[in-house]
Amino acid sequence: MTEPTAPAGRPLRRAVLATAIGNFIEWFDFSIYGFLAPVIATRFFPHENGTAALLSTFAVFGLAFVARPVGAVVFGRMGDRLGRKRTLALIVLLMSGSTALIGVLPTYDSVGLLAPLLLLALRLLQGFSAGGEFAGASIMIVESAPQARRGLYTSALSTATFLASATGVALTALLTQGIGVDAMQAWGWRVVFLIALPAGLVGLYLRFRVEETPDFKQLEQRAEVRRAPIREALDTQRKPITTLFLLIMINAVAFYVLGTYWPTFLTTHAGIDRVTALWSSAAAYGVLIACAPLHGHLADRFGRKPMLVYATVGFGVLAIPAFLISAQGGFWFAFLGQSLFALMAGAFSPASSLIVSELFPPHVRYSASAIGYNLSYLLFGGTAPYMSEFLINSTHSTYAPAIYITAIAVVSALAAVFLLPETSPLKRRRAPSAEPATVLPTTAR
Repeated sequence: MTEPTAPAGRPLRRAVLATAIGNFIEWFDFSIYGFLAPVIATRFFPHENGTAALLSTFAVFGLAFVARPVGAVVFGRMGDRLGRKRTLALIVLLMSGSTALIGVLPTYDSVGLLAPLLLLALRLLQGFSAGGEFAGASIMIVESAPQARRGLYTSALSTATFLASATGVALTALLTQGIGVDAMQAWGWRVVFLIALPAGLVGLYLRFRVEETPDFKQLEQRAEVRRAPIREALDTQRKPITTLFLLIMINAVAFYVLGTYWPTFLTTHAGIDRVTALWSSAAAYGVLIACAPLHGHLADRFGRKPMLVYATVGFGVLAIPAFLISAQGGFWFAFLGQSLFALMAGAFSPASSLIVSELFPPHVRYSASAIGYNLSYLLFGGTAPYMSEFLINSTHSTYAPAIYITAIAVVSALAAVFLLPETSPLKRRRAPSAEPATVLPTTAR
């Protein structure tokens, strides 16, 4: 029985480029809400209590994650039945459309309580779309790349994700600096959301041009496409789904604390002006972008498990010092604190992109990975900004979010050490006795 051959040359580059750019657009659209949280609080919620309005804004941010497991089920099933290519094309269209619509919503001053309700509806549609994105994008690259360089190629996905957030925060900073805080609150915030529509059309075009992955083509040729991949994933993949859920906990918290909450923390609790806080966050994303290819290469060289153990332990050790340093005030302290945190996030992301795909067999890969990944993001990613602000206001300690992150890191570190098998096909080939029965290798290249 022949194995599928990985695309090379132009087809492989096109697959990586289309997936990475589409992923950039997807996460740019989803994350700009967090960067604009202080503005959204004044536009869509009552103004009498600033803290309550900010908490309400982060609550709507978190509620969007309720729709992510629903999107995971719908798009996971679609990806395992109809293919990775068409599913990812639909996802980027839904995300860009819902994001652009936020840019034309009426405000609380115009329509009262209808404004936050409409905002919530569109955030739920964004969350539904996001439920299928990261797992599908990871699968597209892993199934298209040669085994020996999966980590390096998949790092393009991490780079795109970080670059999306960096672009969002930098664009917000540029607009705020260029037109002023008052104009930003009046109309400038709409510009950031409306950019999503033309960007989404570019992503749609690129994703339609990419080839279907070799693994899915082989499933079709062998008539092994499942009619009920969700049910089969839940019946046969419970242990790896649980392992993925526990591992992704720290990634979910770290990503949305660093990218969504940290600028608000700097302005609200560290006395740093808004523009400086935004530029500090953009610079921290520069650290992530620079490190992603290196960490992807290291995941190829040493395996996925060592990188994830290193990153989770690092989160536990460095979270409190990172917050302590950034709270000292000024750009350089803020940047240094965020960069310490970013180094661990940069190590975790490429390896986690790989295990999202490699933990599961091809016929239920999209369904199983999307479920585990998005349930973790529902409970820990969407709630991270709200929990951070709530803990500070409840304990009156600016370091409460760091303690929370440390606790989550301990759980993920234990999962990495005791539950996670080494999923690298090359490492498993060298140590076949270490490969658990629940982990099925992807097709050879």
